[in-house]
Amino acid sequence: MPKLYGWVREVVPESAADLAGIQSGDLLTTINGKPVRDLVDYQFYASEEELLLGVERNGRAVEVLVAKTPDEEMGIRFGEEPAPYIRICANKCVFCFVKGLPERRTPQRGLPLGMRETLYIKDDDYRYSFLFGNFITLTNLKEQDWRRLEEQRLSPLYVSVHTTNPELRRKMVDGPRSGEIVAQIQRLGALGISCHTQLVLCPGINDGDELERSIRELAELRPIVASISVVPVGLTKYNNLLKLGELPPMRPFERDEALDVLARVAPWQACFAAEPGARGLPFVYLSDEWYYNTKRSFPPARHYGAYAQIENGVGMTRKLLDDWRAAKRALPPVTVSPRRLALVTGTMAVPVIERLARDLRAVPGLDVRVVPVENRFFGPLVTVAGLLCGRDVLDALAEQCGDFTRDDLILLPRVMLDNAGTRFLDDLTLADFAARAPGRVAFAKTADELAGAVRAFCTPAGELVAAGA
Repeated sequence: MPKLYGWVREVVPESAADLAGIQSGDLLTTINGKPVRDLVDYQFYASEEELLLGVERNGRAVEVLVAKTPDEEMGIRFGEEPAPYIRICANKCVFCFVKGLPERRTPQRGLPLGMRETLYIKDDDYRYSFLFGNFITLTNLKEQDWRRLEEQRLSPLYVSVHTTNPELRRKMVDGPRSGEIVAQIQRLGALGISCHTQLVLCPGINDGDELERSIRELAELRPIVASISVVPVGLTKYNNLLKLGELPPMRPFERDEALDVLARVAPWQACFAAEPGARGLPFVYLSDEWYYNTKRSFPPARHYGAYAQIENGVGMTRKLLDDWRAAKRALPPVTVSPRRLALVTGTMAVPVIERLARDLRAVPGLDVRVVPVENRFFGPLVTVAGLLCGRDVLDALAEQCGDFTRDDLILLPRVMLDNAGTRFLDDLTLADFAARAPGRVAFAKTADELAGAVRAFCTPAGELVAAGA
């Protein structure tokens, strides 16, 4: 019997579940006789209008009948992760993120871990791919998984391809059935499941002609394959120049190599965008790093369509710039009293954050400072804000904002924190960070949140009243 999922943490008031009598603390075990193993089961089986719920309550088994409309949420909030267990990756990818982490250390050996525990989980779970857009390799699917995919039609999935060359993929992914990627994608298509794919490029390995082969062969799998993202390998000081198997050592792209990638991808993009029914969309997309590293302009918003791979860093900068164009209209015309603001970012995004800072500096009385943070923990090759550790940020603030007081604001990207918004990558808690920071601390995920935080900082309600506004 699989481990069950559904401990009810909260019931939304006046929801279908609330009206039927579901209570906090119940354990939801079945829906219409089907076992609830995880959030995917819950979402799939709860789509019916009439639901007979099997519930354990205070050690007793009870049944609860729930009636709702087809599009109505049942109103149950669970107390666990989306699944009670996560499928672990069986591969040995040459550029695996876990290889880029420091060796795991434990308190039992007298050495504090000092990093968030979840970073060391090598997940390769198709359920998380469906729920959250996590990329998977398809190498660990068993027949029972394929049967579940057929039953529940979990679409779209997000698939790490890297190369369609079977021999090369076996070397790069080094896992069970890793050379069968084309057949596996075709099997998804036969089940009515589409996928977004990614190619993580490693210089001298799967770029050049191999990149073009992968684009061509994935394009032949349309419409099963809905898009391709091309992403440069991300390396830290722990795995840079690491030699694995027969492949060349891992290293970052030089600028001329990155320009070659752009030159090879551009004709494919033009060709796909010109096809009938393509609506100008290029099918294959370059992640933002390529444009930053080659100092090329970012494509317009129409290039990205619905931003299907934005969580993979594809179009994130363009969306920020376009959203900021609208959001900055909400900036205050003036500050009630002089204010100082620090915008914290990784080193890669400094040119874009400076563009936002120019608009903020136009607000009279607002002193804006962009604070780039060098990644000392992972090394200078890691330049994105999402991989900055809290202690590195504190060091940068001490160096660049040592004159700040608690009246000043430090605004950071929300992506630095975990999903719960309580910890940085190095396990530093938000509370400890805020206590050590030289000013007040706030986080923003979107352009609207950034503008809103600045407006609240510049025109706090109490000061407006005191000023007679």
